[in-house]
Formats: sequence, structure tokens, C-alpha cells
Amino acid sequence: MKINKSNIRDMTLVILILAVTLYVFSNPINKQSAQEKINLTEAIPPFFKDWRSKTYDMSDYNDQWQSINEILVRTYSKNGISSSSESGLIRLNFILEYSSDLRKNFSFHFPENCHRASGNEVDFFEPLEIKLTTNKSIKAKCLYIKGMENSTEKNDKVVVYWLAIDNKQYYQTFYIKLNQMLAGLLKKSNRGFLIRFDYYDGLEYKEENIKKAKEVISFFIKDLYNTLDDEKRKALFGVESI
Repeated sequence: MKINKSNIRDMTLVILILAVTLYVFSNPINKQSAQEKINLTEAIPPFFKDWRSKTYDMSDYNDQWQSINEILVRTYSKNGISSSSESGLIRLNFILEYSSDLRKNFSFHFPENCHRASGNEVDFFEPLEIKLTTNKSIKAKCLYIKGMENSTEKNDKVVVYWLAIDNKQYYQTFYIKLNQMLAGLLKKSNRGFLIRFDYYDGLEYKEENIKKAKEVISFFIKDLYNTLDDEKRKALFGVESI
């Protein structure tokens, strides 16, 4: 077998997973501050720029693995030109997850895994690069979710997301899992956020529709970034990207 960087990376990841698994079984880790809340509803403004929102009640949300402390789910909308919407509204879903300690399960609720488990098909696009300011940009994971008849969610949508761990922004799964495994080995409690955006309004798998979805999500992300104060920007967008 030809050895390349991808093979070495995969072999390294497998070795680390085995090492962490053995270590965790012999040294159980209890999540710190499992019930900690930071009031995400108040942290993210429900109205900003031209966007208004509907917030869904997630107070009964219970993560059986205690990997998520708190979750915020909103639908944001604003008036605009949208060929896919008779009402003339542009809409997207915003989902924010917070964990006070990422060591317990060494995995986030990655959208691609959740949708596959629900019976959907997932296509991966090139990372979406968003220019936030002259000197600041981020890359985010970009997916197309195909709603299937036998799935729990039958609508097609474009999903964009990234993770922020201790003021660092991640979109590559390898580095996310590596970070979590090292945190487990070192018994270091890292806090983190999953920041996710879903565009689904009348979406069909066509190039122009996908382009429109990416544009709407990018504009929303820029508006959100410009609305937040410095502390919240660091927490959700990171001071550096990996």
C-alpha cells in the first residue's frame, strides 16, 4: 500500500482513538458542570439588522450522554427577493449548541451523522469561505441534505456549520476529534459551541438554488458577526481558525 499523508493521518487517528478508549475505560471521566447554562437565548439577539426570529422552546431537551448543556433553535427571516418563497420572505434556521466539557463522549452532534442516521442522503461541498472583515475570514463545512421519503425529515436543505472550542474555530473533523481526544487524555475540560445554519425554503438540487442558499447563509453570518460584541465573537467565531 502506498503511504501518503492521508494514510498517515488516518493511522494516527485510529491509534489515538484506541489509546483514548483504553484510557477512558480505566479512568472514567465525569463531565464537569453538566448542568451549567449560559443563557443562549439572551446571548444571541433575536432581532438584528433586518432579521427577526421565532425561538423554539428547548427547555425539555435532554441529552442522554450529557454532551450538550444547552441548545438554542431559532428561525430567522427577513423580507427579500426569493424566487422559492411566495411570501417574499427569506428564512433560515439557526442552531447553537453549548457544552461545558467536551471530554465525555469525544464527539459532537455532527449534522452529517445525525441526518444519515435519520435516513437522509448527504452530499459534501467544498468548504464555504466567509469574509467577515478585511482581515478576518472563516471556512465552514457545507453539506447538501437530501430529504428521503422514509426519513424523519423529508425536506432538502443546505447546511453550513463549524465548531468553536476555547476561542478556536474548526471545520475539519479530524482536528476536532484530535482536540477532544487529547482533552480526554489530559483530563482537560474544554468548552465548545457548534454553530449551524440550515437553508431549506423550497430548495431543490439545482446549481442556482444552492448558490442562493450559500449567499443567504453568508449574509446572515456576516450580519450576526457584526452584531455581536468582542467576547461573543471570540467564543463563536474564534480568534484563530484551524
